[in-house]
Amino acid sequence: MVKRGRILLTRASVGLVGAMAASATLLVGSEASAVEPHRSAKHLSSSNGRAAIAYDASSHRLTQFLEHPYRFPSAARETRDFAFDSYPGIRVGGSGAWLSAIAPSTIEYLPGTGIVHTVRTYAGLRLDEYHFAPMGLAENASVMLVNATRTSGSGAIDAYALFNFHLGSGGPLPGTDGENIAFDAASDALFEWGPSGVAFGYGSIGASSHHASSPQNPYAALLAGANLGDNAGTGGAANDAVAGLQASLGDLAVGASAWAGWFTVLAPDAQAATAVQRVRAWIAGRAPSALLADESAAWGAWVKPAPAGSSAFESALAAQSQVTLRMAQVAEAGKPRGQIVASIAPGKWNITWVRDMAYATVALARSGHVAEAKAALAFQMSATVGAYQQQVGAPYQISVVRYFGDGSEESDSNQDGPNVEFDGFGLFLWALDEYVSASGDTAALAQWWPVVKAKVADVLVKLQEPTGLIAADSSIWEVHWNGKQRHFAYTTITAANGLCAAARLAGKAQDVTSGSAYLAAGQRARDALLTSLRAPDGTLGQSVEGLAVGTGWLDAAVVEAINFGLVDARRHTARASLRSLTQGLVPPSGRGFMRSDVGDWYSSQEWIFVDLRASHALDLHGDGTTSAAVFGWNVAQASENFRQLSELHDRVTADYAGESPMVGFGAGAYLLALLDRGKAGAPSCGAYASEPAEPVDAGADGSGATDDGGGTVHGGDGGGANDGGAGETPGAGGAGGSSGCGCEVTGAPRRVPLAAFGLLGLTAALAARRRGRR
Repeated sequence: MVKRGRILLTRASVGLVGAMAASATLLVGSEASAVEPHRSAKHLSSSNGRAAIAYDASSHRLTQFLEHPYRFPSAARETRDFAFDSYPGIRVGGSGAWLSAIAPSTIEYLPGTGIVHTVRTYAGLRLDEYHFAPMGLAENASVMLVNATRTSGSGAIDAYALFNFHLGSGGPLPGTDGENIAFDAASDALFEWGPSGVAFGYGSIGASSHHASSPQNPYAALLAGANLGDNAGTGGAANDAVAGLQASLGDLAVGASAWAGWFTVLAPDAQAATAVQRVRAWIAGRAPSALLADESAAWGAWVKPAPAGSSAFESALAAQSQVTLRMAQVAEAGKPRGQIVASIAPGKWNITWVRDMAYATVALARSGHVAEAKAALAFQMSATVGAYQQQVGAPYQISVVRYFGDGSEESDSNQDGPNVEFDGFGLFLWALDEYVSASGDTAALAQWWPVVKAKVADVLVKLQEPTGLIAADSSIWEVHWNGKQRHFAYTTITAANGLCAAARLAGKAQDVTSGSAYLAAGQRARDALLTSLRAPDGTLGQSVEGLAVGTGWLDAAVVEAINFGLVDARRHTARASLRSLTQGLVPPSGRGFMRSDVGDWYSSQEWIFVDLRASHALDLHGDGTTSAAVFGWNVAQASENFRQLSELHDRVTADYAGESPMVGFGAGAYLLALLDRGKAGAPSCGAYASEPAEPVDAGADGSGATDDGGGTVHGGDGGGANDGGAGETPGAGGAGGSSGCGCEVTGAPRRVPLAAFGLLGLTAALAARRRGRR
């Protein structure tokens, strides 16, 4: 782990705080000064949807090479990680070093790519190192390159590559028993196999000069300043066998440079020779420099520009977020193809959740990557589901939680039973509607519509109770079943938005009757938010049951009622909900928001997904200062962390916590926040929910605002989340009064005054601190 105060420099971090809103600071009263952006991410991942490799930023080596990009191929199997480590080395004259032992001055992604790049100096050389999973190669393979540039001195230069993979028995981390390595001169490659049942090929890009494997350990040879031993291999099964390749680069003049390169390929059928041949066919005689240039150019052609008005740092993060979305999408043939994992490994949420994938799919569609969005939808349309029909109550098509890699449904269980989540149905309909709107692909809609209608939209209608709420479920934060399920606001929010999306889809599918029914059901769900889920002060609560208990009911997920256009962002429900969020869910770090006030460790961290969705809701509400502060903090923090967004920030230090990089809940949420910034909201269901009468306002803003229930706010609301105050009392208007829930909430959210929840211009201070770091 790179410790604070010893931060490795990146191109992104140099002058980082010149960014506009990225310099924003959030301070919570006088409790603490908000922490500054800083590096705490540990790995850089690269994936082509088949390979999933990772570079360890602290040990300076490749430490992951997965069998599959997803964690669980099926219910009985977990993906294996075959890499112990792999890295290059360099020898100048008779002195050599493995680059893992030399701390880089730069660790980064080449901007807008999945290419990991590091820079070092050693013995009069600048050494640029690159690792990537090639997007154009339909193999589980990676490339490692070194470019040596002479800056001073002289002496013959040789580049080495070490391949320490474990192909023994067991998993998910196979053992080192019974490994075999052999050199094949015809393919200029080393083959390795063992009890794992798979094989690997390690080859040079360009002719190798020397090779070796255990028992002539290549690691020791370089340190001794010697050439690799050119042995035939292990000569049979050995324990913990290691392979290596060497390339001679000559004696370069000052200013001259030379390249060396190698590839690693997994042969799941244990036919390493044919896998190596396929890689060589893809290389097609290209030099290492050409492979790098072509990979960079291909990424550049795929990534779309950021919206007009984006800052340089926002644009860079937008490019890398698109890269993250693409790397997270599985490209394996057959049933796995198209799924999008929630986190790219080594983030352990390399599992395909319906919910995370929906946000990722919408981000892909809206950023111009409609082919990838379609593949994600097609994966779900062909998935094998139905194991929880008893809980759902009808045949259904979208998983109640997530998927195994083979496209079959998965739900995790604990002592409280399985998770069964109904929000995925509405989220899928939203994603499909966004895809069709972005692509105009009514042909795919026509093909899918019979199943979408019968096994997604109709299922939601059947799950709707007379109140308009969707039946109790496990919902977004996954509380499990067996009496733990609740009538969650988030589930009804996603259902309302999804059913109104289904109404639009039905119109495009020329199913007018269904469209009318879905619109009516969506509007009932929308209105139920106010009649059943408002606290006495107007805040939308987590669930009917949470409001009834009176404690632990404040939940940031309700901002989606604003973002999805169900409640008017300028009216009382939105205002009260955002006020409760900004006053009750800010962690001790002074940055961003927790997900809820339940109090457990997980809920009490800062959630990047919540930050980004709340930022959009605040923007719609008209509180541009707070919105920019929350959004800018995440831009700055991501820019310091390889332009990756994590699942969590530690509630005190704001170090990256949870899993990273996050995909739908990270990169996808960021792109949506950027694409939506400054845009006016629009009602999803034809109109916003009709608000009950405003409470009498005796608060500090003195606006005297009243709501006539028809959509017009009279008087000013103060423009932010700090309107109202302790003097607000519920009014009597509207169905069920201003609360609608018929409950007495005894545990109101804590009120922490936001003394400076806005832009405070830390540019000079942060820049000065960063200049002192190495």
